[in-house]
Amino acid sequence: MNKIWTIFKREYLSRVKTKGFLIGTAITPILLLFFALGPQFLFRMKSENVNKLAVVDQNGSVEKKLTESLSDTLESGVKEFQLMNVTVDTSQIDSMKSILNSRINANSLDGYIIIPHDIYDTHHFEYYAKNIDFDLRSRLQNSVSRIIINNRIQKSNLDPELIHSLTQRTYVNSFKITSSGKEEKEVGLSFALTFIMMMFLYMALIMYGMFVMRSVYEEKTSRVVEVIVSSCRPFQLMAGKVFGVGAVGLTQYLIWTIAAGLLTLYSTNMIRIFSGSADSVPIPTIPIAVLIYFIVFFILGYLLYATLYATFGALVTTDQDAQQFQFPVTILILVAFFFSFYIIRNPNSQLSVIASLIPFFAPLTMFTRISTFMPPFNQIILSIVILILTIILLIWIGGKIFRIGILMYGKRPTVPEILKWIRYK
Repeated sequence: MNKIWTIFKREYLSRVKTKGFLIGTAITPILLLFFALGPQFLFRMKSENVNKLAVVDQNGSVEKKLTESLSDTLESGVKEFQLMNVTVDTSQIDSMKSILNSRINANSLDGYIIIPHDIYDTHHFEYYAKNIDFDLRSRLQNSVSRIIINNRIQKSNLDPELIHSLTQRTYVNSFKITSSGKEEKEVGLSFALTFIMMMFLYMALIMYGMFVMRSVYEEKTSRVVEVIVSSCRPFQLMAGKVFGVGAVGLTQYLIWTIAAGLLTLYSTNMIRIFSGSADSVPIPTIPIAVLIYFIVFFILGYLLYATLYATFGALVTTDQDAQQFQFPVTILILVAFFFSFYIIRNPNSQLSVIASLIPFFAPLTMFTRISTFMPPFNQIILSIVILILTIILLIWIGGKIFRIGILMYGKRPTVPEILKWIRYK
């Protein structure tokens, strides 16, 4: 046990003390917060530049109302849009476009729009600019569209306000019923939260499992392992590496989990800082039970896949061999990852229940069920028990392969040879 502890300490401290670990651990929650709230914050930031646009209204019914529609002002109080009406005959439209294009290239004009005389029939107008701002393009499209619709309604001798009132869309407010019977408004953020945590598990299982595999076969190819196993048993080396690298991942995820828990406590203040209002953005809190299960399934999932990666790491001596051996393990994680998308929408279906009990899928699939809609407790316990029994079996099999494969060089072992190693006492 002391030798396992020594190897564990070496693997753990050699990674935790690196600058990469410290920077990665600190910067990941900040990046997640930025990606979650940053786009909304940036979207709310308005440019202080005035948009100078020319309007070639060949129909004659749009320009005036468009000026009224685009009446927004900047923080300085200046109008955001300066529209210049351009009158031109249809026969001179091409020469006018050349003039306007020259003004755009000279930066005296930001763009221009052409309203054709038959817009009520074609339902299209044209927008020209050096750099197409898609937000501005959308605003122009919506404004012109509303003007055309209102003009059509007025020509039909109908009241535009009455028509808009009668055709007002109806929206649905969704509420999620928690296990305690509490109602929480659902705007899709619970799905985003589940997806983020699922991605964390997915990346962790692949990343830390590969760390174990790379560490094993690098020491094997450098012949350092021969020195190490002279003072300890191969199984102790395998156990020390698996637990050491796993402890690094657990440390990192504990820090992130605590950070996520604190963010949910202060989510209202954070939203108010970034968006100016928290009333319209309900942030779901992460239940303590979900955080606990997150850690449980991270540990069990890691032990399951790290044992497989360590076993395969003992069989290879080149990067090419390592990539070939890691492929089937990675496929198992990918299948579980894709299953999770189905489970998010159907957490209690028969297929979801079965997928969450298969040990190679359970770390992702059962946790996805837990974070989406808490399944019966007996199913969670059964999944955990099956996972633990599978891990014990894999450690027993992996230990037998590891003790021989770690000292073998040259030819890659065949499947019959590996089966013989497992039968050795």
